[in-house]
Amino acid sequence: MTTSAHQVDTVTFEVVAAALQSAAEEMGNVLKRSSYSPIIRDMDDFSCALFTADGQLVAQADYIPAQLGAMSLVVKAIIGRWDGRICDGDVFISNHPFMGAMHLPDVNVIAPVFLDGRLVAWAGTAAHHIDVGGVNPGSEGPELEDIFGEGLVLPPVRLAVGGVENEDLVAVITENIRDPRSTVSDLRAQRAACALGGERVTELAEMYGVGALLEVMDRMLDAVERGVRTALTALPDGAGEAEGFLDDDGRGGPPTRIHVRVSKRGDHLSIDLTGCDQQVAGAMNVPWASSRAGIVYAVRAVVAPELGANDGLLRAVDVDAPLGIVLNPEPPAAVSVRHNTCQRFADTLIRAMADMWPQAAVGSSTVSFFCCNIGSVSPVTGRPSVMADVVGGGTGATAIGDGIDGVDTYMSNVGVMPTEVVETNYSVRVLKSEFIPGSQGLGEHNGGLGLRREYQIIDVPQRVTFYSEQTHPDFAPRGANGGGDAKATTVTVVGPDGREITGLADKASLTLEPGTVLRVETAGGGGYGNPQARADAARDYDRRNGRL
Repeated sequence: MTTSAHQVDTVTFEVVAAALQSAAEEMGNVLKRSSYSPIIRDMDDFSCALFTADGQLVAQADYIPAQLGAMSLVVKAIIGRWDGRICDGDVFISNHPFMGAMHLPDVNVIAPVFLDGRLVAWAGTAAHHIDVGGVNPGSEGPELEDIFGEGLVLPPVRLAVGGVENEDLVAVITENIRDPRSTVSDLRAQRAACALGGERVTELAEMYGVGALLEVMDRMLDAVERGVRTALTALPDGAGEAEGFLDDDGRGGPPTRIHVRVSKRGDHLSIDLTGCDQQVAGAMNVPWASSRAGIVYAVRAVVAPELGANDGLLRAVDVDAPLGIVLNPEPPAAVSVRHNTCQRFADTLIRAMADMWPQAAVGSSTVSFFCCNIGSVSPVTGRPSVMADVVGGGTGATAIGDGIDGVDTYMSNVGVMPTEVVETNYSVRVLKSEFIPGSQGLGEHNGGLGLRREYQIIDVPQRVTFYSEQTHPDFAPRGANGGGDAKATTVTVVGPDGREITGLADKASLTLEPGTVLRVETAGGGGYGNPQARADAARDYDRRNGRL
């Protein structure tokens, strides 16, 4: 069956659009099942997508919202650097935070799709790599001051040339990282996912015609734009604002302000970030790609959650984000711990929209995003290994129900690493993984519970970087419409002698001796509504299950 260009009927459009979305999901399955590292294979810290020839995102698998709307900037950076020299079989790699990427561990692998010698699309992946060099194992550090301390910086360069792996580049990469086997294996898994995406695009072109395929891509962008504009038109005009704070700048400095103003007129939304603090000395800065992803996430979540995520969404949104603020820093600012700031930004943007549209109010979810990277040793092979784990908390309650317990909220969505994976891959023992009763905000609907997790260092001294937010009680997740606030997050280090090590920051890089225990207790979610209005059956459930 072949359909002429510019004559795609509605049924054909829906079939091809669904096939492109399915291809992105299938790319994700290939990457997940082919990857070497637990952070990709078990924790799902990756994304896969398809793009138009000029780099517009048309279909993305819903894995990590933090990567929504970000990867297209990498594709455009590739086009800007390599236009006129892009060949069939080339594969590009980049992790440069100031050339469209997010932070150095999130490595983008992008491949052009050619049909009859013509570039018609791109297939792309972004995956968190366990280590890309730098000062600390795991390539993150809240105390770092520029990207050069965070790891190997890759502008858009060719990982493969004409279908052949670029051995020179691979050699440079492997000599700059701590776990080259994992990294090279994961890069090849990303290439395999891109190859699959290219095959599916080619199959659709053969079935429906190149013209029809390209028309469908354009119409997918138009459909999302129309959907967002229609949803905005149905909402009241108005304005709102909100602010939130990071505990510090990553280096023990003062709290960092995130301030958002929003206004809506007709079918258009404006977002003003000029009230945010200037970029900070530590690694809490957010490159524009990640801030852009936060906008995509929040607008989609509040305005049009039923729509797909493509670049058509942002056509109805204007953003004022001056260069030099913490959400749009100037290079070479450190950005490795930018995700904590992303989470606070997402929460603040949603609360600003709820200030404008009170019916959208929800209890705040945790933005603690506790992460620990451990330079360890494999108990199986004896080789150096790097562990990365993320611990979520509770989501906020809503007008229709309680929050969710112990999940990675807002823009993240990665899973906690299974205990069995930790203990078979690293010289680390997980002593506890449990919900924390009473960590949630109470209300007519209660927030979700936070998580307690304990890691014990065994066998050898190990270099550990850990960081978290919301350890300051004033910045704990807020309730909505009379609901109570949740408890703050706490991070504790207990020495081999069983005594708490005092004087440590909640963001730190240090060497821990065998027997040391790192404990995190994350915030729950904020409550919604007056606690006195909670149903008796819900109160009984809370008591019976020890949730209070």
